[in-house]
Amino acid sequence: MNTPEPPIPRAPDRGEGLESTRRHIGRLAWLLDSSLRVPGTRFRFGLEPIIGLIPGVGDVASGGLGLYLIVCAVRFGLPGVVILRMVVNTVLDLTIGAIPVLGDLFDFAYKSNSRNMRLFDEYAADPGRSTRSEWALLGGLLLIAAGVLGLLLIGADWLLAELARVL
Repeated sequence: MNTPEPPIPRAPDRGEGLESTRRHIGRLAWLLDSSLRVPGTRFRFGLEPIIGLIPGVGDVASGGLGLYLIVCAVRFGLPGVVILRMVVNTVLDLTIGAIPVLGDLFDFAYKSNSRNMRLFDEYAADPGRSTRSEWALLGGLLLIAAGVLGLLLIGADWLLAELARVL
C-alpha cells in the first residue's frame, strides 16, 4: 500500500503570508515591549519587564514568548544568521534580565522583541538582502566573548596560583 509522501515544508508566500505573520508577531512584540506609556513622558515599555518581576518564572516566561517570535521567523524562512542574531538578542535579554534589580532595569530599556521584529521586517520583506552586517556583528560578539573568557581563565589561573602559594 502506497502512502503519500508528506509535503516538503517551505516558507510561506511572501505576499499575504508576510502581512499575516508580521501582524501576528508585531502585536506580540508591541505588547511585550511598548504597549504601556509612563504618564507625562514619551517613554514606553511593555508587559515583559512586568512579567520579569515575578521571581523564578518571570524571566523564563518572557524568554519563552521571545522564543515564539524566533520560531515564527524560522517558519517564515529568514536567513540562519538573522535567526542567530534574534537568538542572541533574546538570550542577552534573558541572561541580564535574570540579575535582580539591574536586570529589571535592563528589561525596560533593551526591548529584545522590538529588535527582533525590526530584523524580521528587514529580512522578510527583502529575502535577497545582504547579511554581511549580521555576520560582522556576530563575529564581533564572538571575539568579545572569547576575550572575556580568556580574561576569566587568566584570572582563575592567577587566583589558583595565589591560593596554592598561600596554602
